[in-house]
Amino acid sequence: MNIINNEQHDELIKILSELIETIVIMRKKEKDYVLAQNESEAREWLSFLKEHEDKEELKSLEDEISNRFFFKFDVQIGNSELDNRRAELMKMYILKSNAFLK
Repeated sequence: MNIINNEQHDELIKILSELIETIVIMRKKEKDYVLAQNESEAREWLSFLKEHEDKEELKSLEDEISNRFFFKFDVQIGNSELDNRRAELMKMYILKSNAFLK
Protein backbone atom coordinates (compact mmCIF):
# COMPACT_ATOMS: atom_id res chain seq x y z
CA MET A 1 0.00 0.00 0.00
CA ASN A 2 1.29 3.45 -0.92
CA ILE A 3 0.20 5.76 1.89
CA ILE A 4 0.49 9.49 2.45
CA ASN A 5 2.60 10.57 5.43
CA ASN A 6 0.90 11.72 8.65
CA GLU A 7 1.97 15.36 8.33
CA GLN A 8 0.52 15.65 4.83
CA HIS A 9 -2.64 13.80 5.86
CA ASP A 10 -3.12 16.16 8.80
CA GLU A 11 -2.62 19.18 6.54
CA LEU A 12 -5.35 18.00 4.16
CA ILE A 13 -7.67 17.34 7.12
CA LYS A 14 -7.01 20.86 8.40
CA ILE A 15 -7.89 22.39 5.01
CA LEU A 16 -11.19 20.52 4.77
CA SER A 17 -12.02 21.33 8.40
CA GLU A 18 -11.45 25.02 7.71
CA LEU A 19 -13.58 24.76 4.58
CA ILE A 20 -16.45 23.36 6.64
CA GLU A 21 -16.06 26.09 9.27
CA THR A 22 -16.15 28.74 6.53
CA ILE A 23 -19.29 27.28 4.98
CA VAL A 24 -21.01 27.09 8.38
CA ILE A 25 -20.30 30.79 8.96
CA MET A 26 -21.56 31.61 5.46
CA ARG A 27 -24.78 29.65 6.05
CA LYS A 28 -25.50 31.76 9.13
CA LYS A 29 -25.53 34.83 6.89
CA GLU A 30 -27.00 33.36 3.70
CA LYS A 31 -29.71 30.73 3.38
CA ASP A 32 -28.56 29.26 0.09
CA TYR A 33 -29.32 25.67 -0.94
CA VAL A 34 -25.98 25.39 -2.75
CA LEU A 35 -24.19 26.22 0.51
CA ALA A 36 -26.12 23.52 2.35
CA GLN A 37 -25.20 21.04 -0.35
CA ASN A 38 -21.58 22.21 -0.32
CA GLU A 39 -21.39 21.75 3.46
CA SER A 40 -22.81 18.24 3.21
CA GLU A 41 -20.30 17.32 0.52
CA ALA A 42 -17.39 18.80 2.48
CA ARG A 43 -18.39 16.77 5.55
CA GLU A 44 -18.46 13.60 3.43
CA TRP A 45 -15.03 14.45 2.00
CA LEU A 46 -13.60 15.00 5.47
CA SER A 47 -15.06 11.74 6.74
CA PHE A 48 -13.56 9.87 3.79
CA LEU A 49 -10.20 11.59 4.23
CA LYS A 50 -10.02 10.74 7.94
CA GLU A 51 -10.59 7.06 7.17
CA HIS A 52 -8.15 6.72 4.26
CA GLU A 53 -4.43 7.24 3.81
CA ASP A 54 -3.82 5.26 0.64
CA LYS A 55 -2.71 7.55 -2.19
CA GLU A 56 -4.90 5.84 -4.78
CA GLU A 57 -8.01 6.27 -2.63
CA LEU A 58 -7.10 9.88 -1.84
CA LYS A 59 -6.60 10.55 -5.55
CA SER A 60 -10.26 9.61 -6.08
CA LEU A 61 -11.21 12.17 -3.41
CA GLU A 62 -9.06 14.81 -5.10
CA ASP A 63 -10.83 14.02 -8.39
CA GLU A 64 -14.24 14.37 -6.75
CA ILE A 65 -13.34 17.73 -5.19
CA SER A 66 -11.88 18.93 -8.49
CA ASN A 67 -15.03 17.95 -10.34
CA ARG A 68 -17.12 19.79 -7.75
CA PHE A 69 -14.88 22.84 -7.94
CA PHE A 70 -14.64 23.07 -11.73
CA PHE A 71 -17.71 21.40 -13.23
CA LYS A 72 -20.73 20.73 -11.01
CA PHE A 73 -21.56 24.18 -9.69
CA ASP A 74 -20.58 27.77 -10.13
CA VAL A 75 -17.56 28.16 -7.85
CA GLN A 76 -18.61 31.56 -6.51
CA ILE A 77 -21.85 31.71 -4.55
CA GLY A 78 -21.52 35.36 -3.67
CA ASN A 79 -19.04 38.18 -3.72
CA SER A 80 -18.16 38.04 -0.05
CA GLU A 81 -14.78 37.60 1.58
CA LEU A 82 -16.04 34.32 3.06
CA ASP A 83 -17.02 32.98 -0.33
CA ASN A 84 -13.63 33.92 -1.69
CA ARG A 85 -12.08 32.00 1.23
CA ARG A 86 -14.33 29.00 0.55
CA ALA A 87 -13.19 28.87 -3.08
CA GLU A 88 -9.56 29.43 -2.04
CA LEU A 89 -9.68 26.51 0.42
CA MET A 90 -11.07 24.14 -2.21
CA LYS A 91 -8.36 25.19 -4.62
CA MET A 92 -5.71 24.84 -1.88
CA TYR A 93 -6.90 21.32 -1.12
CA ILE A 94 -6.70 20.32 -4.79
CA LEU A 95 -3.19 21.74 -5.23
CA LYS A 96 -1.81 20.28 -1.97
CA SER A 97 -3.40 16.90 -2.59
CA ASN A 98 -1.98 16.79 -6.10
CA ALA A 99 1.50 17.59 -4.80
CA PHE A 100 1.30 15.07 -1.93
CA LEU A 101 -0.02 12.20 -4.02
CA LYS A 102 2.71 12.21 -6.66
